[in-house]
Order: sequence, then structure tokens, then C-alpha cells
Amino acid sequence: MLKTFWGGENGWREEQLDDGTVIWTAPDGRQYVTTPGSRLLFPELSEPTATVVATGVPSKHESGLTMPRRKTTRALDRASSIHRERDANA
Repeated sequence: MLKTFWGGENGWREEQLDDGTVIWTAPDGRQYVTTPGSRLLFPELSEPTATVVATGVPSKHESGLTMPRRKTTRALDRASSIHRERDANA
């Protein structure tokens, strides 16, 4: 959730270590470390995995990746619906 809404060039960053630990870096530079909860229940699964090649800085947020815009406004849709219903009742 955090990266979805606060990502981008000046937003939150994350780095995942081989053992599943995630290091979150806030926009102000502070770091927060989270360890996987499964480490307590399944310690044998917390073995480090192969090194992952990171791509570095994420790409800049593109406005084309947002929710699609409505073709007509809600007010126009409602007015059209009322007009169709009145025509049907006439």
C-alpha cells in the first residue's frame, strides 16, 4: 500500500534482502526494517535465497497509469437516464 500511493521519485523506497527482510526508506531518509513473520513459525524457510539484481531507481510515475476517466459525467448519465425513463412513461 505504501509504495502504491507514496512511491515515485521523491517517495518511499524499499530494499528486500535475501532473507526476506525489507528495509523501507522514508522520503526524509529515515529507515525502517521489517522482518518476515514467518521467521518465527518456519525458521528453516528463512534461509537466504539467490541474489536478486535490482534495477535501481523506479521509473517516474506516468499519469497514463491512473484510473481511466469517465466518458460522460455522472450528472449527464443521470439526466440521460431520467430523460429515457420519462420518454418510456409518456
